[in-house]
Amino acid sequence: MKRTILYTIGVAIAAMIGFTASAQQIMEGQAEVKNLSVTRDRDNGIVNVAMDVDISSLNVGADETLILTPVIEKGDKSVEMPSIEIMGRRAWLYWLRNGEQTVTENPLYAEREAKRAERLAGQKQSVAYSTELKFEPWMKSANVAIKEGSCGCSMTPLALGQSPLQRILHDPYIPQYVLAFVEPAPEPVKVRDESHSAYINFKVDKYDILEDYKSNATELASILNSIEKVKQDEDLTITSITIEGWASPEATQAHNQRLSQNRANSLSDYVSTKTGIERSRIEAIGCGEDWKGLRELVVATPRLLDQQKVLALIDRTDLTLDQKDKQLSELIPPTIYQRLMNEMYPKLRRNDYRIVYNVRNFNLEEARALIDTDPRKLSLGEMYKVAGSYKKGSAEYNHVMEVAAKTYPTQTAAAVNAASVMLGKGDTNGALALLSKADQGDKNVQLTMGYAYAKAGNNDKARECWQKAADKGSAEAKHNLSELAKSLE
Repeated sequence: MKRTILYTIGVAIAAMIGFTASAQQIMEGQAEVKNLSVTRDRDNGIVNVAMDVDISSLNVGADETLILTPVIEKGDKSVEMPSIEIMGRRAWLYWLRNGEQTVTENPLYAEREAKRAERLAGQKQSVAYSTELKFEPWMKSANVAIKEGSCGCSMTPLALGQSPLQRILHDPYIPQYVLAFVEPAPEPVKVRDESHSAYINFKVDKYDILEDYKSNATELASILNSIEKVKQDEDLTITSITIEGWASPEATQAHNQRLSQNRANSLSDYVSTKTGIERSRIEAIGCGEDWKGLRELVVATPRLLDQQKVLALIDRTDLTLDQKDKQLSELIPPTIYQRLMNEMYPKLRRNDYRIVYNVRNFNLEEARALIDTDPRKLSLGEMYKVAGSYKKGSAEYNHVMEVAAKTYPTQTAAAVNAASVMLGKGDTNGALALLSKADQGDKNVQLTMGYAYAKAGNNDKARECWQKAADKGSAEAKHNLSELAKSLE
């Protein structure tokens, strides 16, 4: 008895080390291959092939055996794998009684032990198949196919054709992505600064500094201590101090502008007298009413009655500052403005001050000592000299690069180079988090982000970042885009 079987598959998948296919029909309306998996074990030189053959719709005669033989082939070379024999009822019983079936004594099958199954008529049925064989170099870019034959009463095997299932074993192109080490910008003079706020209490509409008034002794001592700490550090030289005076919105804008300027002047005079710093090096700035600060305080006070109405008044651009304050004072109930006056306005009356100073340069040994004790004194260039004194990739080298990034997170060189270190250790998430703080318009930031995404398997994001970097002239990004394209072909 002969069978004529139609084939409908022709799927070829390239560049796969491991691949799992969806269901593929190998006999029209009769059977399907599902979960086809072809993997190559490079360490042991073995190819593994696995699949599930759904035969739920397959009709097999009682005396018939359908023979499916997976094969790997390329050109004139091929190797067959153990067959799947699907038997009708009487053929199955015959095999059980005799221990073997005549057809498998044929030389075509003699060297392989077949996978046998009885076709149970009318039932859902699937045959699980797996095997392994030795990998041969010619198998690169070869096909997995299914040869199919049938035998019946005459026990004569008939090869009725084959169906290619997938292309396998092509050695993948391993892309050689590159990164760029970013040299830090030179810093001939290291300028640093630190900013603080003080709440000096003044009598109403006055600007005299009263050391023993309310909490002034503590606030004034804090200002002087901040300045003295910088003055006494032999590595630092104060170049300037800026003192800003701020006022709350009650009274007129013009009045508050003058008052904030006078109070800034008074504090500047006081600082100059107490520290010995020339008054000409202390700049006093009257900033007037702090409406931005008021808005932030209102937002941070969700239980303020009619909070949204207050915010809407603050945000209006068609009113002068005096008109805004007047309308706030007229809000109903009056407790709204009372809370503003009592809880928020006092926090707006402050003096912000900034101390600007230069830092001397350090030799290698001094810089090494400062890496963990006071890294802000070092320039990126000095930090990289320390890193360069260690073996690249060593724990000491990596530590210095990470300290540099923590100290100067917004500087491109620090972020990019530290991210490269993280990527070398497999920390793609850490690298991306670090790079997110840097200038997103910088080509080297985008280059390194693309590398991180490629490492994480997100080729679309990698391509997007590298394209941005390439558009800005990055030769490394153009190279990486070419490598990505080759790996995906």
